[in-house]
Amino acid sequence: MIQSIKSFKNMSYNAFLKIKGKTCHAYRSLLRTNQLNKDTFTLSPPEKLAYNPGIIIGDTKFDLNDNRFYNFKTEYVAYNFEGYDIRFPNNYVCIDSQGDRRLKPHIMLKLVEVKPEFARQGAYSSAIKKLFEASKQEGCEGRIILNARKIESPLMTKIPSPSIAHWKCGFRFAEENLNKIMKRVLNGDLPLENAPEGYMYYSLA
Repeated sequence: MIQSIKSFKNMSYNAFLKIKGKTCHAYRSLLRTNQLNKDTFTLSPPEKLAYNPGIIIGDTKFDLNDNRFYNFKTEYVAYNFEGYDIRFPNNYVCIDSQGDRRLKPHIMLKLVEVKPEFARQGAYSSAIKKLFEASKQEGCEGRIILNARKIESPLMTKIPSPSIAHWKCGFRFAEENLNKIMKRVLNGDLPLENAPEGYMYYSLA
């Protein structure tokens, strides 16, 4: 009789654990759904301007002053046209008085060359963090854009594709299909040499 009561308790406890597990899973799913809805519906649309600004291109005050680099060239850019085949996040874009999508003030990273002896030692990651802070001081709110392209030079560090280093530092492609390709590359489904090229933005801004 005592054994039967013990078995009944075990069965009841196991049933309770199953119900608890399903309840917790449902609760976590509800939280994820609520967060998704929150992210979706609180995403601010691009800012609308009451005028049609001219394109501004100029020098930045940023000086990396790091001897681990051959080059680290930047440029201040504001109100350039976004283009028709790419889409930057809303915090990178504004709409002018004619309804055209324009890029808000940002830092354009024009050229990066890390000396081979300092490759893969965190030099580029450290530089991007400094550039992010400089972008805020320049009135760009942390926005950084670059065009990831393979450049052949005897002085440059040999890497499969520069976009991989950019991605690991927080950059993402303005073309969503290129982000999907990059994820396949990083998952090992495609060789590193197949990493895509194109315009990227600093996603942590």
